[in-house]
Amino acid sequence: MTISSLYRHKKQQLLKASTAFVALAAFSHSAFAHQTQLAAVDKVLAQVTDCNATIVIRSQALTAQQLAKACQTLIAQEDNFHQVFATRAKPVADDHNLKMRANVYASRDDFVKYAGAHFNMPTDNGGMYLEGYPDRPGNQAEFVAYQRDGKIWNLAHEYIHYLDGRFNKYGDYCNGLHDDHAGPEFCPSPNLPYPHIVWWAEGLAEYLAWGKSNPKAVALAATQNFSLSELFNTSSNENTGADRVYRWGYLAVRYMMENHRGQIDAMLERTRSGDWLGYQRLVKSWGQQFDADFNQWLMTLNAPKNSTAS
Repeated sequence: MTISSLYRHKKQQLLKASTAFVALAAFSHSAFAHQTQLAAVDKVLAQVTDCNATIVIRSQALTAQQLAKACQTLIAQEDNFHQVFATRAKPVADDHNLKMRANVYASRDDFVKYAGAHFNMPTDNGGMYLEGYPDRPGNQAEFVAYQRDGKIWNLAHEYIHYLDGRFNKYGDYCNGLHDDHAGPEFCPSPNLPYPHIVWWAEGLAEYLAWGKSNPKAVALAATQNFSLSELFNTSSNENTGADRVYRWGYLAVRYMMENHRGQIDAMLERTRSGDWLGYQRLVKSWGQQFDADFNQWLMTLNAPKNSTAS
């Protein structure tokens, strides 16, 4: 049985346990809503802006100028993604997430107050991308976030998750390789063996959001705390942590994209078809062969730049 079919089988088993899910959903909704009756999502996020055919923003308090800038950012990210991966805007098979909707609350307080009830999700975070079930026609991919310092927090990062899921990875969130079984997805147990794909998912989002200007990641590079082969085993609950997942994920993806693009293209052939066993075999075959070069590359990121007197 392939990993993809194994997940589908487990998901079917979970879906059959409808009573348990209904009870869990009811409990979660009650807990997130804090026993209060809140305004519906379309009443709170009453402003709806279509950036283009694939991006819509539903917001609470964004100004026209902020909306225009957000749309510009997302469209530029979309164009860059398709250029980087030469996708020709062709999604993976069975993906019906035709557009992403960004849901933006006016503040973190509003996010904490409403998002749990509106999207049945935890709010102890900086926002979440909710892929849903892309194999189902009519499924709506959602990004849930809030305004901070006049911007939509984590906007560029989370949009890359949508693009990566639609064009680079077959199936939904639970179809991939990680050890996250929390809500709102409640992916089935047990964990599948390493390597997982968290290093790529979060590292790519950081890499395309920050480009070559990521001071926090570059500062960590000098510590050489992780080998590249260790980073391929990064996950959500074990082998985790903000620095490892995001900053070191960024460094791993940037190194592989800039130095071993052929290996990345071979990897994507597997992830786009849902061949997760093939993905694991490939990444395991990399072994430790890139570790020494990765360490040398890390040192170049903090090396003094040559300057010429004017």
